[in-house]
Amino acid sequence: MIIEQIKDKQNLILVLLLYLCLSAILFSNFKYIINSDGIAYISIAKSYLSGNISHAINGYWGPLYSWLLMPFIAIWPGNLENVISTKILAIIIGLFTLIGIYLILNQLKFNNLLKTIILLALIPFMFYFTFNYITPDLLVVCLLLFYLNFLMDEKYRKSKYMGLITGLLGALAFLSKSYVFFFFLIHFILTNLYYIKKFPVDGSTVKKNLLLGLSVFLIISGIWAIIISEKYGVVTIGKTGSYNYALVGPESNGHANYYQGILKPPNESSVSSWEDPSYFQVKNWNPIKSSQNFNHQIMLILNNIRDIILISFNLLFIPLLASILALFLLFKTRERSTKHNIIFILGTMILYTGGYVLILIEERYLWFVFILSFLLGFYSLKMLYEEDYIKNNFFKSIIIVLAILLAVYPILALGSYTGESFRVYEVSIDLKYHGINGNIASNDHWEVMDYFSYYLDSKYYGVTKKQSDLELKEDLMYNQIDYYFVWGESPPDSLGEIVYENKYFRVVQLSDN
Repeated sequence: MIIEQIKDKQNLILVLLLYLCLSAILFSNFKYIINSDGIAYISIAKSYLSGNISHAINGYWGPLYSWLLMPFIAIWPGNLENVISTKILAIIIGLFTLIGIYLILNQLKFNNLLKTIILLALIPFMFYFTFNYITPDLLVVCLLLFYLNFLMDEKYRKSKYMGLITGLLGALAFLSKSYVFFFFLIHFILTNLYYIKKFPVDGSTVKKNLLLGLSVFLIISGIWAIIISEKYGVVTIGKTGSYNYALVGPESNGHANYYQGILKPPNESSVSSWEDPSYFQVKNWNPIKSSQNFNHQIMLILNNIRDIILISFNLLFIPLLASILALFLLFKTRERSTKHNIIFILGTMILYTGGYVLILIEERYLWFVFILSFLLGFYSLKMLYEEDYIKNNFFKSIIIVLAILLAVYPILALGSYTGESFRVYEVSIDLKYHGINGNIASNDHWEVMDYFSYYLDSKYYGVTKKQSDLELKEDLMYNQIDYYFVWGESPPDSLGEIVYENKYFRVVQLSDN
């Protein structure tokens, strides 16, 4: 079906070729970018490949991204090579994301010229999503765009097998990120109920698709939930949500790896404790347990809404303006199809954002909403033009201006990330040359130390607490630390010999004396 939708579309093919060519040109500027999440996904993929399934099964990190990494790691092993592989995988996901955007534009009946302009305008965002992070968030965007495409298609109400496709795509998105579980259930059920009400003649087929889609989704996601529940000894669909909710609790001190002292990695193949934050000691809380907790939840929601506004400011308020424009059109238009499309897209945006507003907002969590808001803005302008609310010259001008403005933020962000993490890799090579390897701890800079440990094939035990020299040494020796990195100060003489130093840190090889 997808092949039928995109065949003979030279404009899409040219855009995809341009995207691939520019990706190849830009690649060397971003190939060293690494983050702790990415290290965890790489480590999990390696565990699958080595047959350590019990180590690989993880309730915090969704499995699909690591599964997709496995062929790259198997063919091209090596620590830097694995990081580069994440970029190649992201480029491929970005390619399919552009196809997904194209399919949504088809559903919204854009002409070829407008589709080409919009796709070209979104290429900088694809680069931003592709190169700046090692994360499954772009994978979630890609899968959910395809899911929306099939759900929006009129064939969904005519073919009883479309539920199979939408349920499968929802399950794959859940395997990428557990947040999707409740989003899919609510969104899929509400959409089908909406279809049953608005298109009663297709009610029988829609009901079959609803049942089939839910069955496929629940079977696949249920299998994974059983697997991780068995590992952790508690019924769960994933540990990410509960951890993040505890993280923003009234008594939280932030991520435990920054203040709880030395934390042993969860298994022998892990680089650091961050491979499974499920084991961190965090205090759970209930917003209705006390008035203080309830007030904290209200403030949390307000702060998250503020963060969304600030993020929108970085995007020149385009998402907010697009939403306001769509609401204006919703009340002005008499076209049922236009109302339906606006309700569908805007409702999806609100529902997807709503879950994060209750807990925690990060920019990458909203990538899916960004894309939908951009498409909604272009669609609203198109319909205002077609219904004679705006004139032809103004319509053409505003489309071009919007397309140019969309490129500003991702291009500026990419410029600031150019060459990022190369120095970390370079220092890691120097450390490896000096034979530094084994169990590592430090007094500061948790994230950079995680990167060093990854490239050194070592295990990072984290940042030590503030304590006396004697307590520090006892703590390090008890955890069998081989090397202790001291940032910004002189290490105690009693720890051992300094075997490496630069202007930022010194490395002490621990001695038994």
